Amino acid sequence: HRSSVRLPNMALSQKEQDIQLMLAAQCHLGTKNLNFQMERYVYKRRNDGIYVINLEKTYEKLQLAARIIVAIENPQDVVVQSARPYGQRA
Repeated sequence: HRSSVRLPNMALSQKEQDIQLMLAAQCHLGTKNLNFQMERYVYKRRNDGIYVINLEKTYEKLQLAARIIVAIENPQDVVVQSARPYGQRA
C-alpha cells in the first residue's frame, strides 16, 4: 500500500528530513507494552493500543549516541546489541 508520509525535500532541515525518513520507516510505532522507563518517549497511544514514539526525542537521543560513538578512539570498542531480529540484521 502507499504511505501517506512525504519523503524529504530540500526545503526541510536535516533534522526534519531525518524524522521524515524515520516516519517512512515506521520507527515511530512501538508495541502494546510500555516499560515505565520509556513513558517519557511516548507521544501517544493509538486506539488499537499501539504506543507511538516521539521521534523528536528519539532524534535527540540518536544525536547524543552518535556524538559519544565518534568520540571513542578505537571503533572496535563499540558494540551494538539488539534483541529484535531486524536489529540483528543491521
